[in-house]
Amino acid sequence: MTTFNHHNPKLANPIISKLLNVLGNKWKDVSYGNDCVASISRTIPNANYDDFMEVYFPNSKKFDLDNEEFNHYSVTFGDGTEHQICETLEETIKVVQEFEATL
Repeated sequence: MTTFNHHNPKLANPIISKLLNVLGNKWKDVSYGNDCVASISRTIPNANYDDFMEVYFPNSKKFDLDNEEFNHYSVTFGDGTEHQICETLEETIKVVQEFEATL
């Protein structure tokens, strides 16, 4: 796995590996060098334009918006306007799998 300079790769990288293993090969690590959190993404087929689903990972064990520290997961759907906050990895997997089942 490529290591990026997002906040706290020691926390995020094991979670990324686990989630990529569970969700399968349609998903990829799309973390970018100076992002404040790590993320994975997949394309969702759409005849009119490319939609996507992204999962953003926690970078801290506490929430502190002023210091860009997040202790939850965020799942973004479609064109990026819909999202759901998840408190646990298990909840995140459930949300993603339920959405993928509708495709």
